[in-house]
Amino acid sequence: MDLALTYDYNLAPARSRRKLRQEPLGRIRWGLGTPPPGGLAGTAAEVFGRYRAHDWIVNSRNTADEEVIRIIASLAGFEPRIAHRADSLDLVRDMIRAGMGVGMLPARPAARGVALRRLRQPEVILRTYAVTRRGHAAWPALALVLRLIRPSAAA
Repeated sequence: MDLALTYDYNLAPARSRRKLRQEPLGRIRWGLGTPPPGGLAGTAAEVFGRYRAHDWIVNSRNTADEEVIRIIASLAGFEPRIAHRADSLDLVRDMIRAGMGVGMLPARPAARGVALRRLRQPEVILRTYAVTRRGHAAWPALALVLRLIRPSAAA
């Protein structure tokens, strides 16, 4: 492996390996995608608590968002019922819109038919990284790719 683009969350940090160099690329706040209407505020645990009876949707390829959901649900005093696993944010939005559950989404303008609940105390931040083997980032082809993805990731 010369380059991997990875992510974790502030509440579920990935374990780093000594032989790998992890370069931060960006951060984005995440919220809880739910059926409308919007307007419910409160701490992350209070927001999650309002959806304790709902099915939950998590990522099928990475467990980080499930860990975050379980942590915040635990703070709210319940264990989430993980009913669906999806590998696409578009699919998660479609499932929420169809009434199949609630799930984590980037804090961007919500899609039609989906409300995005802001999470605070604690906030949920997805962090992205470029991961290379130590000493390999200077290889000209890899250095070029890294230079090209840095501005895109920051945006």
